[in-house]
Amino acid sequence: MKSLPAAERPKTAAYPTQDDPFARPVVESMQKQLEALGVKTVFSKVYPPDTSNFQTTASAIAAKKPDLIAQGAVFEDGVGLVRSLKQVGYSPKLLFQTSAPSNAGQYSDGIGAGNTEGVFYTVSWNEKAQTPKNDEFVKAYAAKFDNETPAEDAADAFAAAEVLQQAVEKVGSLDQTKIADWLHGNETSTILGPLSWDETGAPQNNFLLAQWQNGEVQIVGPTEAATTQEVVNPKPAWN
Repeated sequence: MKSLPAAERPKTAAYPTQDDPFARPVVESMQKQLEALGVKTVFSKVYPPDTSNFQTTASAIAAKKPDLIAQGAVFEDGVGLVRSLKQVGYSPKLLFQTSAPSNAGQYSDGIGAGNTEGVFYTVSWNEKAQTPKNDEFVKAYAAKFDNETPAEDAADAFAAAEVLQQAVEKVGSLDQTKIADWLHGNETSTILGPLSWDETGAPQNNFLLAQWQNGEVQIVGPTEAATTQEVVNPKPAWN
């Protein structure tokens, strides 16, 4: 947002989020940071994880006409809100969802491939990343699973194993306390990039900012990890 010319920044935003330990903190942090940049909050709502009907929420958001909708969405709720926004005829200039759009084919099937264009989301990994062992991981996965591209969860699982291996090798034992102490003070190398934690175990690294472009996922930030210099802004209207 800071890199955008003032005329291209959103002036208002809506923040619907599932009451989920991953999604909610992301959106709440985003809301706080964007308010500090002068983006006015016009809608904010936390909904239960079992919510399946988003018609009322979509109608309430549409009535406020926010430039940006930032949704803390896991998967079904992300698809559900987009479908409801289409039904009420409201398309924001910018749409961000936490992890729902990372479900690749399921997401595009759920909302329609044409409606993915310009959608932003956070992701921990990308198959094009030039990180240590990533090429080997992608090739090995494809060889084992009929040329499929790994899902983000598969990459996260592999990275978790890399972290554990490095810690065990450095500590020289399986002692959980020693492993934790080492990880709290040292950086590890993974296919997600370097990972580290502070003395309390809190991660010290950032997610990637991804965007659907022309039916494919591109990394648009941070700059050093970007797979394209282009950013779709504003988001096209729904199909």
